[in-house]
Amino acid sequence: MSATLQTVEAPSLPPGPAAGASRALVASVLSSLRRRDQRHKGELYVNGLLHAPGRKTMRNLAASTDERSAEQSLHHFISCSTWDWSPLRAELAARMDQLLAPKAWVVRPLVIPKTGRHSVGVGRRFVPQLGQMVNSQHGYGLWLASGAAAAPVNWRLSLSGDWLEDTEMRQRAAIPDSVDAGSAEGLALDMALETAGWGVTRLPVVTDAREEAVPSMVRAFSRAGLPFLLRVGGSTGLLAPALSGGGSRSVSASAGHLAELARSQRRPVEWFEPAAGLPKTSLVSLLPVRLPGPRQAFGGVPSADAPLTLVGVWSPNSRAASELWLTNLAGASRSTLLGLGRLIGRADADFTDTSLAVGALDFEGRSYHGWHRHVTLVSLAHAVRLLGPGAQQARRGRGALTPVPMTGGRRVRDSGRFAPAAGAGRAEVPASVPVAASPDRAAG
Repeated sequence: MSATLQTVEAPSLPPGPAAGASRALVASVLSSLRRRDQRHKGELYVNGLLHAPGRKTMRNLAASTDERSAEQSLHHFISCSTWDWSPLRAELAARMDQLLAPKAWVVRPLVIPKTGRHSVGVGRRFVPQLGQMVNSQHGYGLWLASGAAAAPVNWRLSLSGDWLEDTEMRQRAAIPDSVDAGSAEGLALDMALETAGWGVTRLPVVTDAREEAVPSMVRAFSRAGLPFLLRVGGSTGLLAPALSGGGSRSVSASAGHLAELARSQRRPVEWFEPAAGLPKTSLVSLLPVRLPGPRQAFGGVPSADAPLTLVGVWSPNSRAASELWLTNLAGASRSTLLGLGRLIGRADADFTDTSLAVGALDFEGRSYHGWHRHVTLVSLAHAVRLLGPGAQQARRGRGALTPVPMTGGRRVRDSGRFAPAAGAGRAEVPASVPVAASPDRAAG
């Protein structure tokens, strides 16, 4: 094994936001609301999410204001009004793209436990993270993530067949005719394509796909020309070139077995653990692979899909790889890929530390539109929290946040360019990926 040590740099951003940045952010995001009274109610709602004690019920949000009839007014604003949440999300994404200088778009699930059956999308489903059946709503969020912080900017709610096929349930929840039952990969792709259409910097989509249909997800993102890094399970079937150097026959095996065959390709990568404030070292291998063709999960016939890379991650003393990732980021270094994968943990931590505190799980309404408006304003409240001095202090070594001047409404950032490997459909469309100038270093 080579002694060369690659490094994922500790996250660092310029210090401290300017005074009034939070108010400016709220005003900017709510500016797409046409009426002054709507903008005022939006401010009241966000203020309640930030300051109301306990669960962010409509009653508690209203109690945080000095206005009479606030509860009824806020309920109507969220559940019964007609304002479109998409422009607010687009503006928030543009501002957070400026603020965070993100390295990836992290897609993570959102599980909202429920006791009743009437909230839109609720149903009993198995939650792998909990290892049990849970009565819950299930959604997905797209997060702009850097090593310093992560913020949600787009959302999808997963709906089962009952909610879409039962006319009474569908009408009661006001589910639009255009909404259908999307798969996990379909919802993730839909979010990513919508976010890309907002003009923000296009970045790799990073997600944990161990419980998802990996081949379908890979092909969907490849056809769309989107860069991705997917965490996969050890049983994922793949094809790899012969590792012995003799002949051109491919090796057909599980991802876990192929990672073991690639042990000699491991190299040390040092990375920064924000929670501990200390550097750590992992061993990382890279192996070129492809998806098997149809009905060839462990057969020997290569598919026509574009080349991929299987990334194996070991702790220094472990015998087996602790993480397996699949990516179309052609030419990306070990340190870049490890740093991108670590951003799932950044989004998870900021969800726990920030999103939960501003009511991500607290919406009690029953309508589809109400859910989307609530999580949109939760995203805005989350962003405001990131600007607050308390959050800046809590980040310690992760780096502070500061607004970056806007140019034409969008951030201008000099970054490396990446095009997915040849053969990936619309892969000729370049996408931005944060690859550092040196192939042996990357921002974390």
